[in-house]
Amino acid sequence: MTMKKFDINFTKPNKQKLIGLLELYQTRRYFDAEKLSQSITQEFPEHQFAWKVLGATLKQTGRINESLFASQKSVQLNPQDAEAHNSLAVTLHFLGKFKDAKSSYGQAIILKPDYAEAYCNLALTLRDLGRLEDSESSCKQAIILKPDYAEAHNNLGNLLKDKGELIEAIDCYKRVLNIQPNFTEAWNNIFFTLQAIKLESSSVKDHIPLLNKQNTDNKYAHIAKSILNYRLNLGSTFADTSLNEVLSTMSITDNSFIKNSKVTFSELAEPALPKKITTMTHFGRSGTGLLHSLIDGHPEVSTLPSIYFSEFFDLSTWEKIIIGGWEEMADRFTTIYEVLFDASSAFRVPSKNNKFIDNIGRKEGMTNVGKERKEILSLDKKIFIKELNRLMGFYDQLDALTFFKLVHSAYEKTLNNNNKKNHIFYHIHNPNTYAQLNFLRLAPNANWLMMVREPLQSCESWVKKGLDNNDYKGMVNKIFQMLFEVDQTIFRNKNSIGVRLEDLKNYPKKTIQALCRWLDIEEKESLYQMTVQNKKWWGDPTSPDYAKDGMNPFGKASINRKLGSVFSKNDQFILHTLFYPFSVRFGYVEENLEQFKKDLNVVRPMLDQMFDFEKKINQYSKINSSEFMKTGPYLYLRSGMIERWNTLNKFHTYPNMLTVLKID
Repeated sequence: MTMKKFDINFTKPNKQKLIGLLELYQTRRYFDAEKLSQSITQEFPEHQFAWKVLGATLKQTGRINESLFASQKSVQLNPQDAEAHNSLAVTLHFLGKFKDAKSSYGQAIILKPDYAEAYCNLALTLRDLGRLEDSESSCKQAIILKPDYAEAHNNLGNLLKDKGELIEAIDCYKRVLNIQPNFTEAWNNIFFTLQAIKLESSSVKDHIPLLNKQNTDNKYAHIAKSILNYRLNLGSTFADTSLNEVLSTMSITDNSFIKNSKVTFSELAEPALPKKITTMTHFGRSGTGLLHSLIDGHPEVSTLPSIYFSEFFDLSTWEKIIIGGWEEMADRFTTIYEVLFDASSAFRVPSKNNKFIDNIGRKEGMTNVGKERKEILSLDKKIFIKELNRLMGFYDQLDALTFFKLVHSAYEKTLNNNNKKNHIFYHIHNPNTYAQLNFLRLAPNANWLMMVREPLQSCESWVKKGLDNNDYKGMVNKIFQMLFEVDQTIFRNKNSIGVRLEDLKNYPKKTIQALCRWLDIEEKESLYQMTVQNKKWWGDPTSPDYAKDGMNPFGKASINRKLGSVFSKNDQFILHTLFYPFSVRFGYVEENLEQFKKDLNVVRPMLDQMFDFEKKINQYSKINSSEFMKTGPYLYLRSGMIERWNTLNKFHTYPNMLTVLKID
């Protein structure tokens, strides 16, 4: 749907007015932003960007009803303004006013009966109103009007997937990818659906999309297809082979160097960049923010704040940085990552699967740092750009990894950190598969560190919000991810380690000393304090334990939390069994192989039934159980769990588990 992102059309109104509107919103001058966006919508009622900013602004101020009503009244719509009704409806949908959005889309269609985009958008509104059959019909009408409308095919696939018509959904996604091979969401959707049919189809490979002739030269499509194959083989005996294949495809297809057209020869040698990189990922909610804040400020280690850069190594991010040529790279980087220079910026940061997170600095607690909790994390943009450009001048070409290192060096110089930092600590957190594998390709010798926590406690904490919001698909994605991350082939034969949150909380001194030995850095007092840019950080405001002891680095509320807020005893038994080898490896349970074998036999038939948490979701959805068990998300989770069970039944373990950090 068009409302997913702000697509600025600079033809009308003028470019400076739109940039000014965005700046007002980003600097939280919401009432000024409201007035300007209203002015633009009155003059150019078809302009979606102004309507979207108005909607986002009203959501911030809480003036949705009165102000949006006034805006609608002030816009003089005429028979040629079907686009204005569509744009208004996008904002109404964004604000959760689905009935009003439906009405506005309907008016757009009356004015312009062949308006495919309005039909496509209406389909999503009808879906959110629970009118699934009407939603499907609206989507199909959009396709009749515009057969090559990739987004309509994708939306239809999503409707069919959720209904459990999986083969038909796959056919929709195939059509999307032949129309628009760079459609990231469709590649994710087809993986989800192919995974879901594994239980009932022995020929999943037959359903993998083939690239038509016009797309055979599309490098993204080749890489995406290779990644799809890799994801479908996670946890299997083909995992190593598919990993090697995707890395090879990336190396052959994606040689994204940018050349310096104005090479200047300097008497100075190339700058000494950090040689070591340690990359940190998470395991559910496992305390990566805490460890990151402890590493911050170490004289040997350079680390950028928060999780802003989880998607830095995604192809789309790098292409945005280099699209304007060498001379614009520094400026474009600072635009994409505005939040690095002003943590209060509302400008959206790239997130997983081509989505974006706005206000991430606020959400991560970067706008109330320092002893008095009054400082907003910032960085001097002009000094940074000048230093980054100076460093770039030593190179005749750059790839994403070298540029990433230069960013760290420019960051440290801007902060006047004169310590020679030979080690980058990269909080990659939860990247999409492309970003993760591209980083692995570019930095094959990097260390990998995963923060772990008792798996059910971690999983329940991670999915609790999904249960509260009735987001079943989000929940199953997270459970599936955790079940397969215990067995990651990328950790095999690499310098990889798992650090228990419980050890960091209960034995901070011993754990940090062991971590220093593994990282090959000296133990420093800063390692026992939560900081960001050497300023006191007060913890993650989104943590369930933030108010209780989330501001205490070694508070124990998170690791002492009782289970049961999501998973019943019955649910816990199933998941404990599937996580058993990981729990033994990390010391969460005593090894008892014979009992584990018995539990496996008990669990297998239980996997064919609904979890208790699923019954709660099902009751809310108001569809009968048999229909619920045919839906794509239900089958997706079952497919993953049964694959994990089959591995455990064969090997009684997971082959590629992390090594545990040993503490004295």
